[in-house]
Amino acid sequence: ELYLDYGDYNYSITAPADMIVVGSGELLNSNEVMTPTEIKRMAQAKESDKTIMIRSLEEVNQPSSRPKKGNITWHFKMENSRDVSWAASRAFIWDAARINLPSGKKGLAMSVYPMESVGNNGWERSTEYTKACIEGYSKRWYEYPYVNAVNVACNVNGMEYPGIVFCNAIAKGSSLWGVTDHEFGHTWFPMIVGSNERKYGWMDEGFNTFLNGISTKDFNNGEYVLPESDKVGMYKNMFGKGSETIMSEPDALEERNIGTALYSKPGYALDLLRNDIIGTERFDYAFREYIKRWAYKHPTPWDFFRTMENVCGEDLGWFWKAMFIHNYRLDQAITSVIYVQGNPAAGALVQIDNLDKMVMPVYLKYETVTGKSGMVKIPVEVWQNGNN
Repeated sequence: ELYLDYGDYNYSITAPADMIVVGSGELLNSNEVMTPTEIKRMAQAKESDKTIMIRSLEEVNQPSSRPKKGNITWHFKMENSRDVSWAASRAFIWDAARINLPSGKKGLAMSVYPMESVGNNGWERSTEYTKACIEGYSKRWYEYPYVNAVNVACNVNGMEYPGIVFCNAIAKGSSLWGVTDHEFGHTWFPMIVGSNERKYGWMDEGFNTFLNGISTKDFNNGEYVLPESDKVGMYKNMFGKGSETIMSEPDALEERNIGTALYSKPGYALDLLRNDIIGTERFDYAFREYIKRWAYKHPTPWDFFRTMENVCGEDLGWFWKAMFIHNYRLDQAITSVIYVQGNPAAGALVQIDNLDKMVMPVYLKYETVTGKSGMVKIPVEVWQNGNN
């Protein structure tokens, strides 16, 4: 993982002419490195919301699909970025589609992948996924700042760089959507908001896990939303005896706790804050403001905590302390149910006790003998005056 400052990159890759090269940023000399057919198709892709083939499966082994030269140089430029990366292969199928940004600007989503990645809901949908997540994050949180977004099929599970990501070549369906959405989600954390992932890994992986959950619900009417599962095991991992705090430094964590402490638990914590404590409207406004204030800067956890409290207008110190700094557990229990004056018709008094250090809002679901049911929600502030 990296922790870098921002700068402007102007770089060139010289490679055999039969190779396709993709990289972070804008390709400046397409006329020199692409065939007239590829240039024409790329122009079509820039105007299309549907995926356009730039170099098809059938053309991969056709010499005419590449310029007839020995070596050629691909020239790229990227501004205000913390890094660049690139990929090259003779085997790349290449496709693209337009990205529509909230400001009216247009971008280009692209994918490169080998023939082995095609079929059975495979990489032929990669550009669709890339376009969808970039547009979604731009609309909901902060506009994508780069010209292109490139997804490369390769031999790692997933790795992110500004403007280009590397995802598993054998991923399909929900797995390909998930890794594509996750790696491009890193554009916002830590590519735009430059947190120190060497020290506070949760500020990029945890934030991104949180964003991915919302993005997956948004994509294609929830095509890849999983059914709600039993989360008892997840809670045991998050708060059990062998668990560690979110604020633990990544290289000091036990290997088995990295997925929980850096990914799932901070993502879960932000879900709680958004859906159960602050509310989606106030949370989203504050989270957008956090990205805006700290874009291309290097915030610490305290900057995040302060920004959220400042914009929400609410003291959340109890939450940061319990969920991030410490590892407090929640244990709420119904300890008594007493009918008012012994008369069920007059209602019931239900006592709820907080048995551990964590506090949260109370959701009390009830059903009467007549079949009437309902839910009472009690805000977290109820615990300011005691533990029952």
